[in-house]
This record gives sequence, structure tokens and C-alpha cells, in this order.
Amino acid sequence: MVNLKITVAGNIFLSKLIKALLNYFLALFFVFFLLYILYDLQIFSILGIDTYYNQLPKLTFNLSTKEPLFFYFGSFFFLTTFLSFFFLSYLGLYGVFVINFTSITLFWLSCLFFFKKIFTEQVFYKIVISKWMYLNPNYRVDFSFLIDTVSFSFMFLTISIAMFVYLYSFSYFRYEPLVERFLLFLNSFVISMIFLVTSSNFIMLFLGWELIGLTSFFLINFWVTRVATLKAGFKAFVFNKFSDVFLFFAIILIYNLIYDLDIMTFNTNIHLYSNFFLNFFFFKVNFIELITFFLLLCAFIKSAQIGPHIWLPDSMEAPVPASALIHSATLVSAGVFLILRLSPLFEISTFAYFVLPIVGSLTAAYGGFAAMFTSDIKRILAYSTISHCGFLMVMCSTFINEYTIIYLYVHGFFKASVFLCVGNVIRFSKNYQDFRYMGGFYKYLPFDCILSFVCLFNLAGLPFGLGFYIKHILFLSLKANIYLYYIVLFNCILGAIAGLFYSYRLFYNVFFDYKKAKKSIYLHATSRKLFSGFYSNSSLMSNTSIFLLVLVSYFVCFYLLYSFFNFNISASDFNNNYYLTNYFNFFFSYSGVLFNISFFNYLILFLILVLVFYSGRDIYNSYKFYEQLTNAFIFIFYFYFFVQVLF
Repeated sequence: MVNLKITVAGNIFLSKLIKALLNYFLALFFVFFLLYILYDLQIFSILGIDTYYNQLPKLTFNLSTKEPLFFYFGSFFFLTTFLSFFFLSYLGLYGVFVINFTSITLFWLSCLFFFKKIFTEQVFYKIVISKWMYLNPNYRVDFSFLIDTVSFSFMFLTISIAMFVYLYSFSYFRYEPLVERFLLFLNSFVISMIFLVTSSNFIMLFLGWELIGLTSFFLINFWVTRVATLKAGFKAFVFNKFSDVFLFFAIILIYNLIYDLDIMTFNTNIHLYSNFFLNFFFFKVNFIELITFFLLLCAFIKSAQIGPHIWLPDSMEAPVPASALIHSATLVSAGVFLILRLSPLFEISTFAYFVLPIVGSLTAAYGGFAAMFTSDIKRILAYSTISHCGFLMVMCSTFINEYTIIYLYVHGFFKASVFLCVGNVIRFSKNYQDFRYMGGFYKYLPFDCILSFVCLFNLAGLPFGLGFYIKHILFLSLKANIYLYYIVLFNCILGAIAGLFYSYRLFYNVFFDYKKAKKSIYLHATSRKLFSGFYSNSSLMSNTSIFLLVLVSYFVCFYLLYSFFNFNISASDFNNNYYLTNYFNFFFSYSGVLFNISFFNYLILFLILVLVFYSGRDIYNSYKFYEQLTNAFIFIFYFYFFVQVLF
């Protein structure tokens, strides 16, 4: 009898050991497979293993088309969205989701194929669709698109977040009515944003500016039966209308000055008009400063700078997927895009030289402190977005657009991921958004807890995180470009310190504080299958979308950092001040810092990958302790082997 028990126990232990080995082999295979897929983006060079990179076979594709491939897939995405509105009753939820998710995935893959070509090789496209309108007998406005480093960076960021938000929304709204309408609203906003950032003239830019305001109103006001939602939607819409009016005045002044509305022509020739003045009654106003004044007001409203920022926290009445898309990196970054797109104007403007860093730094400090004293988790993220938009404005004032794009990517990707994790938390807590009624969720949502930690780690600016790296670049770039250096630096440091506090406060109170939610929430979660196969009480599709978004975020941000540091890449049309490079070389070495950050973040990624395939939630049961101890030793062995092979 004793021998039988020993034999059974041995067989169980052996089966568990084989299962653990298979899990870790699968995790390792998945890691190496992803590294192999993305070797063409020079991820291996970033990690310092050039020998492996050179040994891999290189795939080449020859395209004989005149227009880039993503233009056709973008047209297909627009066509599927347009037809889905007309055939909504025939397609249904699953038809709308499958068709549009397929089209946006193909669009994203085609953009990924051209990513290296546009960023590293500095290729740009101007695609003229047709003639449009004559503003005078000698000047015609074409319906055309301009795709360069600035426009493609915003377009790729929007599509990347939208694709995973689209997948997340299908799972998040699985019990809601009219989900197909929400998905089409998401598509409409993405199309509007792409139309805005790829516009080649000011008429198309103004139409895109109007469209993102309109489609964001539809997304914010999705739950139209709620009074608070209706008020928040109209508040955001009214502020967007003020922004549109200021942009309209600026376009009128631009046409009155140069009699041309092409953006490339404007950026090339605007410095020739620096001494032109407008006589207004008894005053003499410089044309450049007046245009800058209206454009900055327009950008400040759209990017929620201090003063007109009040529309952004109230717009958190929108569903979580809409907030992740429009309030993390797309709608609020439209003002940043306007400054980057017209950087020659702002670089020669005295008004922008003083106002842009002061307003941006005040916004960074105010948003951080407001988030510190807020208990609504979505409003914390809203004030955090306001703070980061302030940092982006300060970065824009240095007129080194390459690092502004890196900051935009770091904030946009990881903030969208945090929004999606917060959506799972809200759904688990029965739609409560106040963390004073949460706590102890790490046991029930460990996967969301881990991903939230990774994203907040990079956003808060902790050492060896991407946020720390890019904020350090920001602080080093101030002295050479900002006149009021100490005031701006003081406000930025306050905002960065506040970011540490509200990130910790949000993470701790939701996941690790004592249990403060209703007892029924914990009982219901315990009565369900607590030890789920995919390591969370949320749906598998939502967690998959968040995980893939975080993974893509790391690869894209690493690639941009590596490219901007190691190649002579410029995202500016009129950039003469490269003071940052000298200051940064004085303090650090690019390769050393990149290697440390890459190793640290890849360590976190590998741990997450292992936890996905690792039944570690059984550790809450004491009788599973020895089995988990065995699994831990196996994990340590294979992780050591993984590090030795790579490094």
C-alpha cells in the first residue's frame, strides 16, 4: 500500500515536472520566435548580439507600385468602414468585427513593413488623388496626402493602439448592446486622425481637425442615456469648436501672407516673411507672431494645457476603450502634431519661444499634483495625460522633433495599456472607479497587476525605465534652448516627482491595499474559477490584446531609440539647433545606457511570458508549495541558460 502511494505520488510529480518543462520550452520558443520575426528592425543590434543578426537570412521584397503598399490597405480599411455603416443590419456584430479587424490588421502590417524605410532611410511620399478646388485662377488645392517621418509616426501610433483597442473592445463590450456601432465609431475616429496627420495642405488639415472633434464626441457620448456622459460630450465638443475657430483664423492669415496653403511650401518659405507686419488700427503686429498666437491657442485647447484642460477629466465618462484610444495618444496629441508639423514657424517665433515651455511646464506640474489628490482611477489617468502633454509641449519647445516622437510613443503606448488594464479592474469591481472601494485585487487579477506595474514603471520615470530615459533627455535639452531655464526645469521636476507619487498611489491602492470593495465582489470571484488557465479573472481576448500592445510598445520604442541615437535621422523640416547631442554625450554613452535599459526591460518581458504559461496562481494553496518550488528551480535554470546564450 505504501509502495502504491509512493508510485502514484511519483507519477504525479513526474507529470507535473513534464508539464512545467513543456511550459518553459513553449515560453522560450515564443521569445525566440518574436525576436526572429522582428530581427529586421535591428532589435538584435540593440541587444548587442550583432553576430546572430548577421547570420540570419534577410528577406527582401520588391514593390513596383508607385504608391506605398499601406496606401492601398488604408483605402481598403476606409472602404470596409464605409460599407459597414450601410450594411450594419446585415453584417451584425460578428460580421462588423471580423471584416474591420481584418482590414485594420492588414493596414497595420503594411505600415510595419514600411516602418524602417521611412524612419531610417528618410523616404517620404506625396500622393495626389485628384484636383480639388481653385482658390484663385492661379492656385489650385489638390486632394493629396503627405507621408513623412512626422506624419507616419503619428499614423503608426494611432493604428497600433486602435488595432489592439479594437480587439479589446469586442471582449469588453460582450454584454453591452450596440457594440457594432461603437466599433464603427472607433474606425471613424482612426480614419479622421489619419486624415489629419497625412494632410498635405491646410484645407485638408482643417477638415481632419473638425472630424476628430466630431468623432470623439460620438465616442465620449456613446452611453447617451446618461446625463453626465451627455454633459461631458458637449463640453469636449464645445472646447474643440473653440480650437477649430482659432485654427480657421490662422489659416486665413497664412493664405493672406503667402497665398499658398501647401504645408511643404509653407515650411520651406515661412522664414522669408519674418519681417511682414499687419496694420491693425493704430497697432503694428508681426504676421509670424499673430499666426503663432492663434495656432498655439488651437494646440493648447486640443492638447488640454492648463486653462482649457477641464474638458479632458470630464471626458472620462467615455467607455474605457474610447479613453484608451482618444485620450492617451491620439486626440490629445493633435496639438503636439500641429507644432511638429509646422516647426519652422514656431522655431522663428519669439512668442512661441517664451510661451510654449512656460505653459507646458506649468501643465506638467499641475497635472501631476491634480492626479496625486484624485481617487477616481480614470481621472487619475486623465490628469496624468494632462501632465505628460505638458512634458510633450516642453519637448516641442526644444525643436528637436526626434525626441519628441520618442516621448510621444513611450507615453501613448504605455498609457493606452494602462487604460485597458484599468478597464479590466473596473469591470471586475462592478463598475466602481474609486480606488477607495478597491484593494487586494492582485490575487484576482494578477496578470493585469503585472502589466500595470510594467506600464506605470515606464511612465513614472523610475530608473532604467523608458520614462526615466526620455525625461532625462528632456532635462538635458532644456539648458541650451530655454531662456527661462530654472522656472521651466523646476516645474518639470515637480511634475516628474508627482508622477512617481500618483503612479504608486494608483497601483498600491488598487492591487495591494487591504480589501475595501464590497464583500460580494470577493465572494463572487472566489466562487468562480479563481485559478483560471490564463492567469486572470478577465477574458482571455482582453488580456491578449493588452499583452500584445505592451510587447509592440517595447519593440517600437527600442527601435526608435536605437535609430535616433545611431543614425543621422531628422524628423524636422527646419532644424538648426542640435545642442542636445553634445550635452547628452557629455554625461552618458548611448550604447551603455541602451544596453542596460534593454536588458532590464527584456527581463520584465520574459518574466511576463513565463507567467502566462505558468500556473503560479496555485501557490495560494499550501499543498502546492513543493510543486511550485520545483517549478521555480526549473525556471531559474532555463532563465540562466537564456541569458548565457544571448549575452
